[in-house]
Amino acid sequence: MNIRILKNEELSHAAGLSRYVFDACLRGRMEFTQSIPFIEDYISEINIRTMCSENRLIVWGAFEGEQLVAVGGMQPNGMITLLYVLPQYAGRGCGMNLLQVMRGYAKDMLHLTKVLVNVTPSWTSVYFKKNGFAPLNTDSAIGVPFVSMEAPTDAPGLQKKEKISGFTIFFATLSCVGFATIASVLFMLFYLLG
Repeated sequence: MNIRILKNEELSHAAGLSRYVFDACLRGRMEFTQSIPFIEDYISEINIRTMCSENRLIVWGAFEGEQLVAVGGMQPNGMITLLYVLPQYAGRGCGMNLLQVMRGYAKDMLHLTKVLVNVTPSWTSVYFKKNGFAPLNTDSAIGVPFVSMEAPTDAPGLQKKEKISGFTIFFATLSCVGFATIASVLFMLFYLLG
């Protein structure tokens, strides 16, 4: 697996992958259907390109050979807001490797001591707990409940278990529905609150 920050010309693929995973794994299971337009807007190519060009978002890609299989995004303050893995790659270690890379980037390049994520639905926080995140609180924004969580950037276990090129990325391979739900609601929350 090769993980690296995406080039400008690759952002359309990142947006496409995000939209595919959202449509295939999440759209039909959204508890809060009013959030769908916000998610669609956040993961749109134009929004991703704009945020990247304004240095408000860093986007990584995980590749198997030449194929983009996962994307992740983090704001310069360490807030993880974009998390998508193709369903057929869930459970293959993409999430663990992406999380390690993202936390490492936050420490080494952004000089942060922690990364943050707002997780919804709350039951998906179990995945993040297993990966070193601790809940801060249970909260709600625009009627969508979420769990705010943080993880240190220098935690044990961040050593890479396989060769990963470039800088860091994060992704949840909880399940197609789990990580897509987390990512999509994060998109909406940080688009509205960001």
